[in-house]
Amino acid sequence: MEYTVIYDDLPSFIEGCTRDFGLSVHISLEGLSLLFDAGSRPEVLLKNSRTAGLDLSKIRLVVVSHPHTDHTGGLKALASGGPTVYVPHGQHKGLQEWLNLIGLKEVVVVKGVRELYRGVYVIPFPESQISEQALLVESGGGYTMFVGCSHPGVHYMVGRAVEEGFKVERVVGGLHLSGQPEYKARATVMELKRLGVKELLPLHCSGDLVLQYANLLGMLREKPSLCKTYRA
Repeated sequence: MEYTVIYDDLPSFIEGCTRDFGLSVHISLEGLSLLFDAGSRPEVLLKNSRTAGLDLSKIRLVVVSHPHTDHTGGLKALASGGPTVYVPHGQHKGLQEWLNLIGLKEVVVVKGVRELYRGVYVIPFPESQISEQALLVESGGGYTMFVGCSHPGVHYMVGRAVEEGFKVERVVGGLHLSGQPEYKARATVMELKRLGVKELLPLHCSGDLVLQYANLLGMLREKPSLCKTYRA
């Protein structure tokens, strides 16, 4: 599996990538290209994708973590391709209507753990105040969990996935700890390690403290960077 951060306000060492608030990760598997979230603006999503050497017209599956516009605004760039879009049950009605309005007609509301492809699952958290879902992709005997903003709490999300039988070894995405007290960032990273997570790639709303503690605990294999491709 390869995954590329194509939308974030991270710095980039690749000329031509535009930083912007939001999140999108392109994931390549054997026989499948999918998108996790789509950032805020379609023009930025398209520009960064081209810079990273990715063709969004080949996307067949899109997983939306939650309805906020910094994760959904860029979906306008995919309307002509007609991918199937998976959204979490809960606050889905307005999002579903908007997706249909911009030309994305194949929208699936996820109510429980669902397999999308061989080794690819979504797990929703409708009990959260902000309905959210995570993407789980099998790689090397374990799973990589992609998260949007982790509103339910990333430790809770990973814990639920472990209870469902998923061996989560890697977490990629927004952990919603930016601006939070130091003790909360420390405790969250330590709990993720206790749950079996070996590697973190904190993006979007994670905050610098998470990076520091992930590095301290040996969980930061590579520093996050926009338009960079990682392999799992």
